[in-house]
Amino acid sequence: MKCTACSIEMEVLVPGIYQCPQCKKIQKQKDDKREEDEEKKVESGQFLDGEYFHKNASLNKKYEISEKGIIISKSETRLFATLICHSAYLTDEKYVRLSWWKSYQHAGMFKIYDKEVLKNVITALEKVNESFDDFWTWSGKYGKQEPKSNEIIEKEKHLDLLKYRIIENRTCPKCQKKMKKEKSHYECQNCGEIVILEGYNQPIFNISSEELELTFQTNFPINYYMPVSGITVKWLMGEWKALAVIHSKDNPNKKWLRFYWWIRDLSNVLKYGQREIGEGTQMGWKTQRGVASPNIYDRKVIIPLIKALQKIQEDLNW
Repeated sequence: MKCTACSIEMEVLVPGIYQCPQCKKIQKQKDDKREEDEEKKVESGQFLDGEYFHKNASLNKKYEISEKGIIISKSETRLFATLICHSAYLTDEKYVRLSWWKSYQHAGMFKIYDKEVLKNVITALEKVNESFDDFWTWSGKYGKQEPKSNEIIEKEKHLDLLKYRIIENRTCPKCQKKMKKEKSHYECQNCGEIVILEGYNQPIFNISSEELELTFQTNFPINYYMPVSGITVKWLMGEWKALAVIHSKDNPNKKWLRFYWWIRDLSNVLKYGQREIGEGTQMGWKTQRGVASPNIYDRKVIIPLIKALQKIQEDLNW
């Protein structure tokens, strides 16, 4: 029997119990029938019990609990799954976790905490699947070139109106009350909403996930790689999530899809009226800690992923 983490032969401690001589991991002997049932569930895209991911992958119960999950793709060294999880302390606050493992060790993750973002992720994946071929060759159109639906036109008008009211009257975009002017931002005394002013008094404020246009763009704070095109699925002043097809600067022919999750610390802006941009950041944005490399290299994985997320959406009643 081989260790799932080290891929070396394990030593027998007692009949049915094995230990890895390298990492000291202890495992029970596999139940062939149970393993066969699990393989059938994997092939048919059914839910597996959350305990499977705690036992077979590096998901630590100390921080989060997996209730159930669907495996999207699996090989001897890699595992990609979508999970329904909750924190170890708040059992009622559930979220969706996309998890990547390499040699059953953490390789990437992307978390979704609300139904609007989950809906946006599914829509974005559908658009990516339609606009790219198996080699990730782009055939779509960017937001400004796409024919706009009436819904998108209405969203643009609504955002323009909010910006106009903020600039002219300091109107809160959330509760419509007048905001108080601070050094580099407005703050609503009624609901606590904050609007940051950048450049020529350009208002930056939280945009509801329902209001996002979900059109293709290339303006992302991406380091090291070059974006071909992508879609923003969540945008707040301090948090930004997107799906983007990227390539390395040295090899534009090698492309893949990546799930991005950025955050930025606005405390300096609010307190001192200035923004610090440190090493490895763009526009103040930094990659969320622990995200690692949530990549999809094979476009054929997108359809099973969409179906799995739709099942999770239904299960959570989102």
